[in-house]
Amino acid sequence: MSGSKPRILVVEDKHSEREALARLLKLEQYHVEMADSAKQALSFLHEPIDLVITDLKMGKSSGLDLLRYWKEQRQQTPFIMVTAFGEVDSAVEAMKLGAADYLNKPVNPEELLLLVAKCLDSARKDRTIGELQTRLDKRLGFDRIIGQSPAMLTVFEHSRRAAMTETTVLVTGESGTGKELIAEAIHQNSPRRDGPFVTVNMAAVPAHLAESELFGHVKGSFTGATESRVGRFEAANRGTIFIDEVGDFAQESQAKLLRVLENRTVTPIGSNDDRAVDVRVVAATSRNLNAMVADADFREDLYYRLNVVNLHLPPLRDRREDIGLLVDCFLRDLAQRLDRPRLSIDGPLREFLETYDWPGNIRQLRNALESMAVLTSSDLLTLDDLPTTLHDCSRQDNRLHIPPGMSLEDVQREAAEQALAQHEGNRTHAAAELGISVRTLQRKLKAWGLDDQSTS
Repeated sequence: MSGSKPRILVVEDKHSEREALARLLKLEQYHVEMADSAKQALSFLHEPIDLVITDLKMGKSSGLDLLRYWKEQRQQTPFIMVTAFGEVDSAVEAMKLGAADYLNKPVNPEELLLLVAKCLDSARKDRTIGELQTRLDKRLGFDRIIGQSPAMLTVFEHSRRAAMTETTVLVTGESGTGKELIAEAIHQNSPRRDGPFVTVNMAAVPAHLAESELFGHVKGSFTGATESRVGRFEAANRGTIFIDEVGDFAQESQAKLLRVLENRTVTPIGSNDDRAVDVRVVAATSRNLNAMVADADFREDLYYRLNVVNLHLPPLRDRREDIGLLVDCFLRDLAQRLDRPRLSIDGPLREFLETYDWPGNIRQLRNALESMAVLTSSDLLTLDDLPTTLHDCSRQDNRLHIPPGMSLEDVQREAAEQALAQHEGNRTHAAAELGISVRTLQRKLKAWGLDDQSTS
């Protein structure tokens, strides 16, 4: 409701009746605006009007015309129709179009004021419920994840089912597919929603600090431990811990993580005391843990302990029908943040965005759009505005080309080289895209004499 006083618009072509209604409402401390026609009333369409009281018959345009057009633009504004004797059919039509109620002339002041109070109170409750639902939806998290493809609808369904349990969940998928968003949505839909949601990205934690990060340490337990520290597991007590890129967890520390998952106790580094933790675990990885287990890079028992419920997020190239939705969402966000309400893209650019493979997935798509919007002065983005890394791709087919007579070994090498090129030499990301372990990729690169041309 606008301000402390409800703002009511009175629409009546007869001056005396319009003034009489306005005086009555002002005596009740309502703020009143007046219009003598539907056309003049529409000048208030984008102002904070809490209620419209309009005559049904007003010269060339009627109250029905006003109601119909107004409701198309602002569905939530309540309308009270004032009708003359014999206009019952029109009043019924007004109710069908969304009017809250109607009154017959001559208007009974007490009846009008009671109806006004009722309509305003009902609208206030509707707004409150709507605001609460919006906050609830935002809190529950799934509204932040965009997708209507069959694959994503399956992910949503399975995520909601898993959320209501205490089961450990492993979220798999390439980098940039939104694994953390799914993990947070699971937490927010779970019985633990009022507890903490603690995240740790193992790819960003040095191997020698991994145990301290997760399990904590006591003062003096190692060089640099100048004070005791609570680990992420304890910080997540009675909530959820999200272990991102769990495949990067140091192999020598995996046994300790397994023990925590089995016993629900942590032992800080340098301490002999076990501390009980009540934590729900959601882990995620962009790596192929099955292949890592086969290569002895990841403990098999830990893998099975983590992989109780598996949720796989498909890459964008496997759910192209969602790309347009993501583009539109990111454009709306950029238009608002950059204060450029007319920001849009032309047809050829949209076609490219929806057909490109996006090895970096959602993150790469979002960053590309933001780069174009920031660096381009025009509100219409085109292929010429693509970042340099994508500009050449707009004129090429980015699929793997296999010339006739190429051996399987040569195909594997070509695929590895393309994956490394797409990920700027990063072997971890390239291996994830190829569906093999980093160790396997390293072995192949060494055999091909390419080991020195990539980074870990």
